Amino acid sequence: MPRVHLLPSETDLVADADDNLLKLLRRHQVPIRYSCKSGECGSCKCMLEAGEVTLKQYDAKALPDSQREAGVILACRAQIKEDITIRLIDSDDLIVHPERKLLCAVAGLEPLTADIMALRLHIEFADQGGAPFTFSAGQYAQLVVEVDGVEIARDFSMASTPVDAEYDDLLEFHIRRTPTGAFSGLLGGVICPGARILVRGPMGTGYFRPRHDGPLYAVGGGTGLAPMLSVVQTALANGKCEPVVLYAGFRNRADVYALELLEQLHREFRNFSYVLALDETGPDDPPGAIHAPVGDVLLGRVADFSGAKVYLAGPPGMVESVTAALLRSGLPERDLHADAFYPPQPPGGDAVDAGPAGAMAAARP
Repeated sequence: MPRVHLLPSETDLVADADDNLLKLLRRHQVPIRYSCKSGECGSCKCMLEAGEVTLKQYDAKALPDSQREAGVILACRAQIKEDITIRLIDSDDLIVHPERKLLCAVAGLEPLTADIMALRLHIEFADQGGAPFTFSAGQYAQLVVEVDGVEIARDFSMASTPVDAEYDDLLEFHIRRTPTGAFSGLLGGVICPGARILVRGPMGTGYFRPRHDGPLYAVGGGTGLAPMLSVVQTALANGKCEPVVLYAGFRNRADVYALELLEQLHREFRNFSYVLALDETGPDDPPGAIHAPVGDVLLGRVADFSGAKVYLAGPPGMVESVTAALLRSGLPERDLHADAFYPPQPPGGDAVDAGPAGAMAAARP
C-alpha cells in the first residue's frame, strides 16, 4: 500500500491503491484548503516533492502550466499510485471538523423572496454516537434526498451559526428554486415539513478565522449571502471589535432578503455595517442601495485591505472575478477565503501522470 509523507509535519499516511489524495487527507483530518473537489477552483494545491501521481482532468485556470511545471498539483484530482512526498501550502490557520452524517427532519420552509426558500432542518440522528454537530461559520454541507430509489444530492452553504447546530440541533439553508433544479424543484413537494433529509458535512475552507485581528469584509452574491450571514453573526458574537462590513449583492429589489436581520445587527453592534448593491435600478429600491456589481462596490469603498480578511460567496463567475480583482488590488491570497460552487461534473475524464517539477506521461484512457 502506498504511503504519503507530509511536509512540514514529517508524518506518514497509508493510502489505498488509486486513493484520491484529497479524500485521504480529509479522512485523516489533515488541514488543507479545498472547495469544488472537481479541479475547477484551485484551492487544494500542494507541492509534490517526490514520487508521481495521476492527475484527472482539471480546469487549466485552476492549475496553470507554469505551476504544474514547478511541481504543484491539485489534491482533489490526484490519484495515488506509489509512495509520494507532498508539502502542504499555508495551512496554519485551518480548522478541521470531522465530516459527519446526520439524519434531519424538515422543521420549516419559509419563502424569503419569490424564488428563494429558507430550508430549516432539525437534527434527529447524528453519527459518532450522537455527538453534537460542529462546523465553522461559512462552511457548506451536502443535502441528500431519495426519490423513487434515486439519490439527489446537492451542496448548500449553512446560513445558521455553529451555535444553532451544536446547542439547538438546527441547520438552515437558503436555496433558490429553479425550473430545472433537481433538488430545489422538490421544495414544497417531496421536501416538506416532516420529510427526512440526509446531511453530509461540514465541507469547505471559506470559513471564519477567529484568531484574526483586523477588519472583516464579507461579500455575498445572491444566496451566497447565506454563509456570509453565518460568518458575520459568529464574528460579532465572538466579540470581534474591529470593523465588520457585509456587502450584499443582488440583481434587483425582488431578490433582496434578510434586510431586517442586517438592520438588527447594525443596531446591536457598533462595529457592524452593511452595504446593499443592486445590478438593476427599480422604483422601490431600499434607501442607500448602490447600483453597481457588488465586487465593484467593495473595491470602490475600500482603498486599503492591509490587515483585513475578505470572505466571499456567490455564483462561480462572480467569485472568480472578484477574487481576481482583490488579488490585483494587493490582498494576499492567504487573506481571501471563498468556496465556489460549480455544476456537478460527469464521471471519468482523461488523466495524466505528474511527478516533481511537472514530470508528465501520455494521457491515459
